[in-house]
Amino acid sequence: MINIAVFFGGESCEHDISIITGLQFIGKLNEYLYNVIPIYIDKLGQWRVGKNLKDLDNYPDNLGKTIKVGIVNNDSTLYKVNSKKKLTKYADIDVAVLCLHGINGEDGSISAILEASKIPYINSSIMPSSVAMDKIIFNYLCKGLGIDKIDFVDVSIDDYESDEQQIIDELIEFGLPFIIKPSRLGSSIGISVCKSVEEINIALIQAFEYDDKLVVERYINVKKEVNIACFLNKGELVFSKTEEPINHKEILDFNQKYVSTTNGMESMKRICPANISKELELKIKSTAGLIYKKLDMFGVVRFDFIVDDNDNVLLNEANTIPGSMANYLFDEIYNYPKLIDLLVTNALIREEKKLARKKTFESNVLKQGFSGFKK
Repeated sequence: MINIAVFFGGESCEHDISIITGLQFIGKLNEYLYNVIPIYIDKLGQWRVGKNLKDLDNYPDNLGKTIKVGIVNNDSTLYKVNSKKKLTKYADIDVAVLCLHGINGEDGSISAILEASKIPYINSSIMPSSVAMDKIIFNYLCKGLGIDKIDFVDVSIDDYESDEQQIIDELIEFGLPFIIKPSRLGSSIGISVCKSVEEINIALIQAFEYDDKLVVERYINVKKEVNIACFLNKGELVFSKTEEPINHKEILDFNQKYVSTTNGMESMKRICPANISKELELKIKSTAGLIYKKLDMFGVVRFDFIVDDNDNVLLNEANTIPGSMANYLFDEIYNYPKLIDLLVTNALIREEKKLARKKTFESNVLKQGFSGFKK
């Protein structure tokens, strides 16, 4: 049996969506292959285990008794943390799964902890996770790779607080209409469409409640949105089918993605596969594959594209921990349990390769000392 730790919840605006993704994943695990350890991260960032964590109906108020747990550097053991901060063994972790959307999870922070503890995990590592989470950095990286993106500018809270009117003037010069987004937030939270000067400051104030960096993107006429996912299987990229979310508003918002559905992204209304030409599909796959490889991504990553009125394909964003793990996009080639098996196998192979690499270098520097050093 493989002890598989599934992390969900998190200190994030996307806490509740993460619970759905985590419990969906747990519900599809093969009980003959895996011993699941659900690790719920509460809204204060504390890690919890307990017998009632597998049932969605128990959230948020009927979880009963839970135990605080944690891990330590260079040790794959999960420890119970008692009231006196003493550690006692709870379980060994063979592999981990991050179902954490948003900051303090999808941004590479938990990946870093797992790396330090030498625990294999099925998701992207620190760098690609943090880059994909930050829309501003991701946009500049795509620009450097020659990937088509919507025109954008970035705004910091320091600049805004220093000279509010100058920022507003610069955005007016950038040109209305535009969309204001928190740079490091997902699930369409904190996003506003500005079509008039009067709306700008209200939108800035709202977005700054969630982040101190904002990305402002040119508003374009969107013909359709198209998403695709992929993952690395033994060195080869496996692409999912495409999907076309059905959107009756100017932007696909949080309520459309989650509140109006029962199973998160899995049950959102969509056309699948997307109604696009083969040429556009190849363009989308090529762009997604380029970003995946250049950023050294891992596990399932969903890429969201926009097709404008002239059939130009523009990359919107990359999600290194997509809602519902984007399992529904692979259902024609793998059911969810099989997809999980492949992700776990590849995670274990990746960890073996990492452990085999040299991490130290023998030198005589300390024995010889070095000139210029003064005690």
